[in-house]
Amino acid sequence: MAEDQLLYTTRVHNDEGLKGTAWVEGPYGLRVETSSPLKADEPGTNPEQLIALSWATCLNATIEIALKERGQSDVKSEVVVEVNYKKNIETTITYFDFKVDVFVDLPQAEAEALVTAAEKRCPVSQIMDNYAYTSLLVHGQK
Repeated sequence: MAEDQLLYTTRVHNDEGLKGTAWVEGPYGLRVETSSPLKADEPGTNPEQLIALSWATCLNATIEIALKERGQSDVKSEVVVEVNYKKNIETTITYFDFKVDVFVDLPQAEAEALVTAAEKRCPVSQIMDNYAYTSLLVHGQK
């Protein structure tokens, strides 16, 4: 069996948890000061923001590719990902609750079909596919 084609690799480091810096290797690497989402007075980016940023960017880019393939490059789209950090009162286990709103300037049924197809192609959506605490709502033209 042939090995899958490698399209991209990135390596990200964090050696100080929520009180330091995380960084991406490479000449155009990114350095991000990290902080806890529970300490709003501390500067920095938290994991919840990075997950939301990753998913919103990946899904919207996939939608834009699908629109271009359909000859609809002029159609506008936007993905908004809200992450709520919650704690189960009974078990005290913490978890992320994701609410995703996708806005596509197409009739509702067409927008829903497009987003469903894009979710299957978007690598981040694939990772999140079976996560229990996720809701996605498509907003097409009214």
